[in-house]
Amino acid sequence: MSKNDFLSQNVELCNPYIPAHLLETERIKLGAFYTPPHIVKKVFELIQPYYENHKERALIADLSAGCGAFIFPILSLGADYRVADYDKSAINFLKKFFSHEKIFHTNSLQQASRDKFNIREDHFLIIVGNPPYNDITSLYKKGNKGSFECDPDLYDRDLGIAFLKLFAKLKADVICVLHPLSYLIKRSNFQRLKQFTRLYKLKYGYIFPSSEFHFTKTSQFPILIALYERDIGGMSYEYIRSFRFKFLNGEKDFVLKGLETIDGYINKYPPRSGEAKTSPIGLYFYSFRDLNSLLRNATFIEEQKGESVVITLENFYKYAYLHCLKRAILSMKKEIDYLWVYGNISPLVNKDFVEMNKKLFVISATMDHKIFQKRKDLLQRIFEFYRIKENEVDLESIEKQLKSYFMSLWTL
Repeated sequence: MSKNDFLSQNVELCNPYIPAHLLETERIKLGAFYTPPHIVKKVFELIQPYYENHKERALIADLSAGCGAFIFPILSLGADYRVADYDKSAINFLKKFFSHEKIFHTNSLQQASRDKFNIREDHFLIIVGNPPYNDITSLYKKGNKGSFECDPDLYDRDLGIAFLKLFAKLKADVICVLHPLSYLIKRSNFQRLKQFTRLYKLKYGYIFPSSEFHFTKTSQFPILIALYERDIGGMSYEYIRSFRFKFLNGEKDFVLKGLETIDGYINKYPPRSGEAKTSPIGLYFYSFRDLNSLLRNATFIEEQKGESVVITLENFYKYAYLHCLKRAILSMKKEIDYLWVYGNISPLVNKDFVEMNKKLFVISATMDHKIFQKRKDLLQRIFEFYRIKENEVDLESIEKQLKSYFMSLWTL
């Protein structure tokens, strides 16, 4: 059996130890999610050429190894390796299979250096794995906020971004890890990765839905299998905008450039200092960051919740648009099975269409939401403002037009 065949066979074997020993709150806090074998296999397909070209001094490391989904295949390569994790139970398990001197029970984000892991400067360092990527400002347990300790130069509120900074600090030659696609395609996240992106360039990128992980329950969002090469030129956000991300199943590609989102067109956040905090028509809209948070929350509400967007007659049609968009997505999920790829970006829009067809969205939203059926006075004010006449309320025709419009937004 060739080494390549042996590698393939070993990756296909399920890791015998998933993180079932952890309570659900601990799995969430530590980001402990079992990675399916076919995803591990793809990572090793990507790194194998680099390993073969630098075999004499190559070292493969997983510094957030968990229960070793990415480490077991290394045995078949005969490669030098390093394994680290913060969870003592996982480390005790790994010691049954791996050399103890190459396993480190530690917080990899503290006192980070090659020396800490006994990695020589002349090693060709290949980092693999699925580091945790929880945002510690999110609730992982009702009433508690997450926290973690790390070197000041690595700190970020998101563990996954801190790990990418770690890999740069260790001067890895090749990095092939899993992380949310949003780290790259959200401009604000990309800017937080400055010390990483100035040294590395994305060479390959394959996306798949987060639902492929065990234990996941929340809205689906795109996960990226990212292979980065050390590159003195780094990469710019425009490079990412034009990058062609491939679906892991091979059916489609995803390119950010050319997508029109509501950013700069529809306000997603509560009033800032000096802005009106009270709606003149007694109507508000839950704030949101991206499409997934829009789908999770209610749309129109009658009370200012502190985190709500103020609605006026002038901007009502834009929030009617968002209400219709949410409803369309929920009804079209079975027809378009790749909507998850848009989950972590702002909702899509064709601004020209919306501006020319304000009435369609206003009529559809007001006929669909109980607030407007209850508040006839408000409904009348809205219709008068947008000059909507009774004979224009043809819901069957309107819904056909809206469905055609929404289908056109999500064409890959």
